[in-house]
Amino acid sequence: MSGVEGLKKAIDNRVRDTHFVLDQLEVLRDGGNPDAEGRRLPNGLGRALDLDRIGMFGHSGGGATAAEAMRADRRIDAGINMDGTLQYSKTEFLPVAREGLDRPFILTGKADQTHLNKPSWQSFWDRSNGWKRDLGLERGSHFSYTDAQSFVPALDEYLDIPAQTREPYIGTVAPGRSTAAQRAYVTAFFDQHLLGRPRRLLEGPSPSHPEVRFVR
Repeated sequence: MSGVEGLKKAIDNRVRDTHFVLDQLEVLRDGGNPDAEGRRLPNGLGRALDLDRIGMFGHSGGGATAAEAMRADRRIDAGINMDGTLQYSKTEFLPVAREGLDRPFILTGKADQTHLNKPSWQSFWDRSNGWKRDLGLERGSHFSYTDAQSFVPALDEYLDIPAQTREPYIGTVAPGRSTAAQRAYVTAFFDQHLLGRPRRLLEGPSPSHPEVRFVR
């Protein structure tokens, strides 16, 4: 299986998995028991679910999955793609990049990835007519959206990882600042679009989080 075909299969399977999980949550909400072995579930678990407000976010392939799952399943109301490409190859985009979305979505990338310079993101952006933002993590890199930004510097104390090896993966943004900013924007986004609580943080640059650049 080629790299392109493998990527297509991976994204497709993840979208199917998401659809399956939402189906089973509906079974649970409606009083059923989706446990494959029929084990007893905690009392009131189904009643605790609010499936009228569903958000999804992910990093890299998970971010691409969040976008594609939203396209395929309208039960997902809002989503975030953290530095995930929306293309299988240089010339072939994911369906969501070709069609766009009509619901709230954030693209947030490393310092040099925006809808202004990444073709698949630009295609998605131009075709999406819902609320949207494009944010950048200044001095961040692809794995600044993971716990690698914290444990790689810790390992560096013992392994002396060269900067030219380390920085392409996690950038030079301070891990604590990066994590705080990501938590703030993810929380604000879902507060606003799932709970109906407007957040000024989403309106423009914030002095509290100078690591985040508003591209648009």
